[in-house]
Amino acid sequence: MLFIKLFVLTLVCVLNVQEIYGHGMMMDPVSRSSAWRKGFPVEPNYTDNQLYCGGRGTQHEKNGGKCGECGDDYALPRPRPNENGGTYGTGVIVREYKAGSVIDVTVRLTAAHKGHFEFHLCPLKVEKELETDECFAKYPLPLADGSGYKYPISFNAKDYVISLVLPKGVTCKQCVIRWHYRTGNSWGVCEDGTKGMGCGPQETFRTCSDISIMN
Repeated sequence: MLFIKLFVLTLVCVLNVQEIYGHGMMMDPVSRSSAWRKGFPVEPNYTDNQLYCGGRGTQHEKNGGKCGECGDDYALPRPRPNENGGTYGTGVIVREYKAGSVIDVTVRLTAAHKGHFEFHLCPLKVEKELETDECFAKYPLPLADGSGYKYPISFNAKDYVISLVLPKGVTCKQCVIRWHYRTGNSWGVCEDGTKGMGCGPQETFRTCSDISIMN
């Protein structure tokens, strides 16, 4: 019995450490906060792997589950630091693509939290236009292998290279690709009333990258 209790305690501690220290960022197309790492003339963000909506407590207890469009604390005024027109959202285009093409994106996780990735696109019409959740919702990017829109994650920390399909007929001088990561390593109440890992409020990561899409 003592061994079992110690094992459970150790498991809980490990999961908590992963939740605190496990971070990630979009490396290709590189996100606004990480663009300095690839030599773009932008403001450096030395905590660019911590765009987790202010933290799980802030997101779910303070902000009712809401997150800034690009991973900032929802309570901050717009444009938030990582949004278009914010500290890191200076409109620097980091990649050019062709409409309807298959593209490879790279996400770096220094410690994985289970859960899944999703990717969305938001075309901006004018300079300094703010991206919105409604805009992103119009353009979910499907996985190129035909398996849907959610890319499952285990506990493996590594660079994930994922193939996505850009929508046909959508072109823009400035489009925003958003990486959205809903983690799954927190214990909570499931929809059927049971309790389990990955149920209930989870930590969320988001980053935004500026690209252009041509015909």
